[in-house]
Amino acid sequence: MENLIYILFVSVFVPIMLMACLIESKARQPIVFVLIGIYISVFAAEINGLLRNVLPLSTYEVTTIVAPITEELLKAVPILIYATVIGAKKEKLFTASMAVGIGFAVLENAYYLLNDASFNMFDAIIRAFGAGLMHGMCTLLVGVGISFVKKKSKIFVVGTFALLSTAITYHGIYNMLIQSKFEVIGFLLPISTYIPFAVWRIKNQLSKKNSNLS
Repeated sequence: MENLIYILFVSVFVPIMLMACLIESKARQPIVFVLIGIYISVFAAEINGLLRNVLPLSTYEVTTIVAPITEELLKAVPILIYATVIGAKKEKLFTASMAVGIGFAVLENAYYLLNDASFNMFDAIIRAFGAGLMHGMCTLLVGVGISFVKKKSKIFVVGTFALLSTAITYHGIYNMLIQSKFEVIGFLLPISTYIPFAVWRIKNQLSKKNSNLS
């Protein structure tokens, strides 16, 4: 279908945007960052398509070399702006960065679903728990990392570069694994990194709750 990515963008972006205008301000921030992630997904698709036409690369090379770089850099932009202009509190960046990554994944997964007639439930599960979580975890890594390096101006630039490099590498490894005979390992990679983050998050929330009660 011609311009499918834009049809999906309008169909998904507009209703969520209209909802965001009406909900409470505390709940609005993560929704706004989900919308940013959705927009970045469209922009990244255009950049990747342009680079594919310009560079003498195969589809495999684009997905394993080009896409991890462009997508992780683009997803990191709103997080970096938020951290440097508004603030670098860990809780705020945690929510914002995860929301950007998941918003990106929502539109990308929908595009793959509608663009491939052979897409089935197994593919949907792989996309949801694999690519969906991968995008969220990569951006989350950058956001949480920035909350620490922002406090030390001497290492902010180097630390940010290291975080972006790690996210790009993680993304590239996932894309290579999911397209190889080690597809199962690729599928499990985002889940295995999501669980420690979830445990860490829950422990922090419980400790804060207990400290408030005491």
